[in-house]
Amino acid sequence: MTMFKLFFLVLSVLLLLTTSDGFLVSVADEQDIEVVSNPHSPDTCVAGAFLDALLEPYHLIVKPMLTQMDTFQELSYAKVLTVPVPIYTMKQPARLSAAQLQFQLVLVKDVSAGTLNLIYEVPVPMEQAKDSWFPGYYWTPIIMGCSKDQGYNHVGWKFTKLEQNNSENDIHHDMLPHFYALMVKVDNKEKTEGLRVGGFKAPGWMVGGAIFS
Repeated sequence: MTMFKLFFLVLSVLLLLTTSDGFLVSVADEQDIEVVSNPHSPDTCVAGAFLDALLEPYHLIVKPMLTQMDTFQELSYAKVLTVPVPIYTMKQPARLSAAQLQFQLVLVKDVSAGTLNLIYEVPVPMEQAKDSWFPGYYWTPIIMGCSKDQGYNHVGWKFTKLEQNNSENDIHHDMLPHFYALMVKVDNKEKTEGLRVGGFKAPGWMVGGAIFS
């Protein structure tokens, strides 16, 4: 990443941090963001699965995205290479899961090319997939194979833009064709609270079953 591009990213994010109501979102100090497998399900890999290799800084989505109202919990920020990166905290709604399992997510436009042969999508019924954390997209769970070892880790979800019969129904005209939400762990001692924002309400839970929860 060039210094010019990095400066542009920092400037863009600082502008984004000021809301239409005049509030400034707080940003944490420099932090490590660790890609993790589903914290609510046991890993099936014998050894580490190179999870951090999924995340490349230049793929990070630094512009906050609209979220599903009833599953959104918090938007906080952590710095990666001095750039504030949104960390989304989402949970299961009580109506579908008494546990209300919670996840921290970072969004990326793509995963690293070196891990594509280790990533697999797990199909789900479209009616379920359209009930999404990020309105306008349907989700597909992604798992990462364990290289030479047998097994997998559930590492996140792929979100793909829904086809619209009428372009006026698009939430944004500049929506990405797809992106990935990777599960992450951030140092809680340094994480600062961000702005709590809601998106559009959707009727159901986006993930079911052990691999999807």
